[in-house]
Amino acid sequence: MADQLTLDGTKLRIAESTEKSDSLQQVFPGSYWEDRFNRAALKTKYELTAPSVAMDVQSKVKSLSETLASFRWPDQGFALSSGRLVVNDPFLNNNITSSLTHKDDYQRYYRYYSRGFIGEAETSLDAGTYKFNMALGSSSKGIEVEVTDRMTNDELLEAVRDAVNDSSLPVQAHIFKQNAIGANPDDLMGTGSALAFSVNTAYVVTAENKGESTQDLAAANKLSFSDTSGHLISNLDLYATQEPIGPAKEGLYNLSNAVAGGPSQFLSKAFDVNADTTLTAGDHTIDYTIGAESGTINLHVDADDDWDTVLTRIANAASSTSDKIDAEVVDAKLVSPVYTGDDYYLIDGKAVSITAVNPKIGERLELEPGSGLDVLGLNVTAHPGDDAQMTVNGFTEVRAPGEFALDRGRVTVELENGFGGSLPLRVVDAVTEMEKNVGLITDGYNDLRKAILPAEDLFREGFADLWRDPVSDNEIDLEWIGLKEAEEDKLLWFDSDAFYDALLADPDKVRELLEDEEDGLFTRWQDVNDDIIENKVSSYLIPETSLPGPWLPEPSPRTELELEVKRELVDTFEDSFDFDLDDPADDNGRLVSTKG
Repeated sequence: MADQLTLDGTKLRIAESTEKSDSLQQVFPGSYWEDRFNRAALKTKYELTAPSVAMDVQSKVKSLSETLASFRWPDQGFALSSGRLVVNDPFLNNNITSSLTHKDDYQRYYRYYSRGFIGEAETSLDAGTYKFNMALGSSSKGIEVEVTDRMTNDELLEAVRDAVNDSSLPVQAHIFKQNAIGANPDDLMGTGSALAFSVNTAYVVTAENKGESTQDLAAANKLSFSDTSGHLISNLDLYATQEPIGPAKEGLYNLSNAVAGGPSQFLSKAFDVNADTTLTAGDHTIDYTIGAESGTINLHVDADDDWDTVLTRIANAASSTSDKIDAEVVDAKLVSPVYTGDDYYLIDGKAVSITAVNPKIGERLELEPGSGLDVLGLNVTAHPGDDAQMTVNGFTEVRAPGEFALDRGRVTVELENGFGGSLPLRVVDAVTEMEKNVGLITDGYNDLRKAILPAEDLFREGFADLWRDPVSDNEIDLEWIGLKEAEEDKLLWFDSDAFYDALLADPDKVRELLEDEEDGLFTRWQDVNDDIIENKVSSYLIPETSLPGPWLPEPSPRTELELEVKRELVDTFEDSFDFDLDDPADDNGRLVSTKG
């Protein structure tokens, strides 16, 4: 007797003959039941692997995104063959911002050095008052230095240093002592005690920040000195440091012992702006000191003023008192007077912030509120301010603000957060670095594709093509720069020699192919990455409801293509399935019903 099985009370048997008609072979066992069993297997695969696959792909997408972000094109105004790139140690990325300066914006930190003096020897200048002008761009300040009898050279240099540092111009004076030429810093030629004048590169005028000014950049940043009474500047025998020439030097900078700085800042307590002020009506004062400057901030309070009016008046008075002070009303939170019995609630309020503007090294803003202003709480949340400090290749440098100019201004490091141990920063050849990064990006793309393809059936249709389409859309040009698909999985192969040749032949075209705002390969990849990371890879998995077991109702179609296939399957089944289901002696090898 032929084998029998029972399903839902219906007896089914397989006829003796194993031959099948072509039409039914295509319709019944070869598509419908096979599809059901395949989907059951896919459901099992989905349940067992989908979460881990999604996590793996998400990790690969983030890795590719980070690698793409590391690719940069040199922009120093030099030919690509002499271009440079700066590369941070990964642990530096959250602590500093590094960049290479465009050749048109080169500015040295140290501008002038004096000759060397024997510090303990008496100065050759006669006692008296000496005056000179110090100018930076179009701004100029008169400086006075008092020379006393038997003053030593060290005392004279200290007096000049202090007078310059007390001026409002962003010029800093330093005293160096060295026994050998170039020991500290490397371009200081004098031995003994020498005076150095510097301008923090954070204050220089560049093509980007000059705005509508028509002033020449060189003139806007020129530092100069001239005697107006006596010959103090002549006695110092100042000489300008050399202008940098050519691109930044390739090399290594070891950065360590970094302490982030910031200006002095005072923040009042928060107040309800609609509430009446509790300050007494009348005149009030806040005394201030910053560097060598001191003065008084004056304000008036009327009897019917609310806190919004008072805070605004304090901010305006502070800002207009000195160009070394800035103030503004800021958003803040305060405790609600409503108490629920369980907890207090915070409500929106306002506070006044008073901050030092462009302080020099060692400059701190100090405020002394007058009688009756204690309610402002200005000194409660005060930030005293700090100078930025960092050791570069063994030499400790101090800056205010925290922008460090290396390689005579060709490399800029802005310190954002402090760190301890020594971390490297490298200046490298641009072409070599770009070749390396394109290779790493190619590896990242291939790693992502290898993670997706074995589990492609778990994702919505076309998921893997989100990254492949930018490649296939421009395969000829990409092959010209060394990127070519290969093998069955369409992985990318990178030919670094072809990339190098393309860079030298037509760098603008290479850059367009990779970084064009709309059609660049790297741009399109990063756009896809951003969308995937925002939406999460798990949202691109097929709906689990489309994967029932083999004996459950037909699953809902996942795509338009499946809808069309389903319609064609039903039409074919109706046209071909015209035989007697109750005839157990059918010789065509079909499952037939014997219930009855």
